[in-house]
Amino acid sequence: MDKVKFGIKNVHVFPIVSMTDGVPTYGDVINVPGAVSFSMSAQGDINKFYADNIVYYQSSANNGYEGDLTLALIPEEFYEKVFGQVPDANGVMTENAAIEAKSFAMTFEEDGDQTGTKFVLYNCTATRPTKELNTIEDTKTPVTQALTVSAVPLQSGDVMGMTTSVTPDAVKNTWHDAVYLASGTATWLVSFNSMGGSVVQSQSVADGELATEPTAPTKDGYTFVEWCSDLACTVAWDFSTDVVTSNVMLYAKWS
Repeated sequence: MDKVKFGIKNVHVFPIVSMTDGVPTYGDVINVPGAVSFSMSAQGDINKFYADNIVYYQSSANNGYEGDLTLALIPEEFYEKVFGQVPDANGVMTENAAIEAKSFAMTFEEDGDQTGTKFVLYNCTATRPTKELNTIEDTKTPVTQALTVSAVPLQSGDVMGMTTSVTPDAVKNTWHDAVYLASGTATWLVSFNSMGGSVVQSQSVADGELATEPTAPTKDGYTFVEWCSDLACTVAWDFSTDVVTSNVMLYAKWS
């Protein structure tokens, strides 16, 4: 168990590609390296009801969190998949005021003296980044970029998840592969990385059960071969025998 906490690292973003009955479907993960800092201020008022000349009852509203995420550099993939800035034939990204940014989940880690803590915010939006451009003086100081991130509850009420000292290693080791979904029973998330193909919806699978083989994704100029359990696509996943005992990310193999 950690005695102290410090730092932030391993920021990953999962764009929300659709929302059905308040339940999000998350797209492929975006790695966001170079995290400098992240401030998280709780949002929500404390309401007090007075009677008998005392505070008779009080309640606290949970409206999520808001804060500034400071990065060394925002990756181009974030501009494209979250802010909708699609490159043209010359590779130039154009910001268009009519395009609404996508919501996303965000995972990250806080270091500790022992194990640290992993977090997930389920439903985030971000402002356009602030940029500060300065002339070079005697020393070169890297210029950071900042996003104001607002995390609000899903329809279920879920705002944030975090690991604890008793969280199994199987969950911790796959934390940034897929968005962890809370459950009162042993249920795991099976996610599908189409490797540039069409989006395939993730599945919630009970511990020890089989995932359902989804409809094959499509990708221009390629033929789908199979789903694999490793990024190099050397180990095929058998939907008839491979049971799910942890969060799983499956990768599409193309020919």
